[in-house]
This record gives sequence, C-alpha cells and structure tokens, in this order.
Amino acid sequence: MTTHQGSGPAVSHQARSTTGRYTYRAKAPRPQTADHTDHATLAHALGAHRQLLSHATSAIRTLTAARNELIAQAIEDGLTIATVSAATGENMKAVRTIALAYDDLHPSGLPRTVHLPALKQKSDELRAAERHRARITERREALIVMALRNQVCDDLELASLTGLTADHIRRSTRGIARPA
Repeated sequence: MTTHQGSGPAVSHQARSTTGRYTYRAKAPRPQTADHTDHATLAHALGAHRQLLSHATSAIRTLTAARNELIAQAIEDGLTIATVSAATGENMKAVRTIALAYDDLHPSGLPRTVHLPALKQKSDELRAAERHRARITERREALIVMALRNQVCDDLELASLTGLTADHIRRSTRGIARPA
C-alpha cells in the first residue's frame, strides 16, 4: 500500500512514522552471493593487513629510538663514528647526526667493547622488523591487485579499507589490467 503526505510523490518503500514524516523502510537483506562473500573476505584481509602494518610501523619506531640511543651513548663513551657505522650498518653521516641529536648524554663508564654487541643486536632486530613490514606491504599490494582484477572493490573503497589515498591506489596499480 502506497501512502504519501502533502503534494509529494507516492513512495512504495516508505511508511508513515510516528512523527508524521516518511521513514525509509527498504532494508532488504543482501543475498549472500559469491561477490558479497569475496568482498567481505577481502575487506577483512585488508583490515587485518592495515592493523599488522600499523603494529609493524610502531615496532620499527620503537626499535629505531632504542638503537639511536645506543648509538649516541656509544659515541659518548668513546667509540668512533666509523666503528659504530660498521656495527650498525648505517652510514657515517647518519651516525654523526644521531649522536649530535642526543646532546644531554653523559659517559656511562662502561668499556667501549660492551656497546658493540648491543648495537649489532638492536640493528639486526630493526632490519628484521623492516623486512616484516615490507612483506606485509607486499601482501597488501597483492590483495589490492586481486580486488581490482576481480572487480570486488573500486579505487575509493580500496583506499578506505587500506588507509591509502585513492590517488595512491591508482598510481600503484596503473599497469594492472582491469576487466571492462
């Protein structure tokens, strides 16, 4: 039954609410088709990768701060910039910049050789965390490509799910063949 109020057109999916205005009532459930299932699965996977990437980035920030403090303390305790550079894998200019950023440190009194194992370990942990983040990013990019090829999501929805911009999605998938 179609009802309408005033001079407005009749609307079949609406009914009168208690306030006298029309209320949208067309809330038909979406059928569980293969496309909807693919979309839900992909959305869940992209959300999980977004969270994993956030955790990996946070771990990298923490490890970088700890390593930088170790670098500055080692330089303050008398290790040369070249020795610290060799132990950490950073170039000498970066080591010098890091050491200069910590101007409030005092000599710890520890022997110089104590710093090298800690620097190597923290640098190895940082490189492992960066490799982990790169793997997560590669898997996210593969999911984006799969979504575009299978037409499960468009650029804007992918941007929303990944936390990237739609422009970044378009640029990074420029050469991907998309079905018409």
